[in-house]
Amino acid sequence: MKNKLLILITIITILGISSCSNYKIEKSDFSLIPYNGEETLVFKSTENKFDTIFLNGFDKYSAGSDPLAIFPDKHEIYRLNCTVSDPNYDRYLDGKSIIELSAGQGGTTIWFDIVMKESWFYGKSIYSKTEFDSIPLSKITIDKKVYDDVKIFESDGSYEQRDNYAERFYWSVSEGFLGLDKRNEKWRLIKKYVP
Repeated sequence: MKNKLLILITIITILGISSCSNYKIEKSDFSLIPYNGEETLVFKSTENKFDTIFLNGFDKYSAGSDPLAIFPDKHEIYRLNCTVSDPNYDRYLDGKSIIELSAGQGGTTIWFDIVMKESWFYGKSIYSKTEFDSIPLSKITIDKKVYDDVKIFESDGSYEQRDNYAERFYWSVSEGFLGLDKRNEKWRLIKKYVP
């Protein structure tokens, strides 16, 4: 009887493990993050304020999709860590991420967390690869430098009554985060230090 029970448990375990999916980010999707992970980004506002985002390298790991599942699906996550200004106080926040890729059943998902001094983008922050690709490219000029591969992400109006509300942010496919617009202030990348 013990042998039959042991065989049954072994079969159920093997079937459970084999029914799990292990989703990986496609190699070509890593190019969505145009950083080596150690850059320092300096921004200037139209109010003559300055802010800096310090990129602190990447984390790559897998996470289960359901914490209560016995055999959960695994999703690969690739996260660009950074230190940013707190949008509400005069201090820096460690352990933040400006962009994160996540693999899933429908392909790669892109997640943005755009935060700067006195600024926070509260709009939609998670995009499928298809949604990201469908955003048209625009051209913007910053200090005589032309960026012609810029995707503009508009806010959905969430929390627009807040002082730190950002209406939109700009993401260059080749250069990354270029800045954001608030109601009465614009922030733009003025220098990118690459070690």
